[in-house]
Amino acid sequence: MKYKNCYISYRLFVVFCIILIGRSAFGSSTGLNNIPTTDVVPKDVLVFQTWLNTGYNRHPQNFVGFKYGPFKDIEIGVDWKANDVAHGHAMLQAKYAFDLGSDIWRGVIGFADLSDDREHNGDFFPFLATSLDLETFRLHFGYAPQPHNEAFFGGIDKTVEFLDRDLQFRFDGIHINDKEDMKFSAGFIYNLAPNTKTNGTHSSGLAEFLGNITKNMLIESWVTMPSTGNQEVYTIKLNYVIKF
Repeated sequence: MKYKNCYISYRLFVVFCIILIGRSAFGSSTGLNNIPTTDVVPKDVLVFQTWLNTGYNRHPQNFVGFKYGPFKDIEIGVDWKANDVAHGHAMLQAKYAFDLGSDIWRGVIGFADLSDDREHNGDFFPFLATSLDLETFRLHFGYAPQPHNEAFFGGIDKTVEFLDRDLQFRFDGIHINDKEDMKFSAGFIYNLAPNTKTNGTHSSGLAEFLGNITKNMLIESWVTMPSTGNQEVYTIKLNYVIKF
């Protein structure tokens, strides 16, 4: 009964946030480094996120937020800028993913950057994308008809096992300045949950405590390199996953 009440409370929390926000903006859609993809948060999974953007001679920017899978193949998310001239405007994203004839070829339609303050958060970012799973790696391609900044984007990712955990390398590129320039990035995401079960073996108290915390965490990091010659931006991101 207690578990059921907790489950209902989290559902009501998510719905309440959406109603309260109305028109909001840039929720970071599940994807590669700087592009959305056909990946979505699984049903009944909530992911809390925080990430930091920094670089040479650049004031750090910190963001916080969450994304959630209320139904199969549907993702919603809300973010806020926590510092660097934060204006308190929430930012919303949502998307729906679907198979294109087979489970190795997927499509997605969605949006990010939906905001009640375009002066600070920019124009909303609608997008269409597809992905093809070739087993050894995946390919991604998409199009975003964002007002005043139309863009094509693409990327590639490959997952390997490292220290009994999944490590995914990610590379992507997206048009900026209304297709005049490109923004490229390279990075990774590392799942701290081990792939091998312990099968009843016991660790020390501290190790078990830390293991129970980190098994729900994923760490991301990447560098963004614009073709304009501007300075690179370095991003580190922490995800904490809750499964209902």
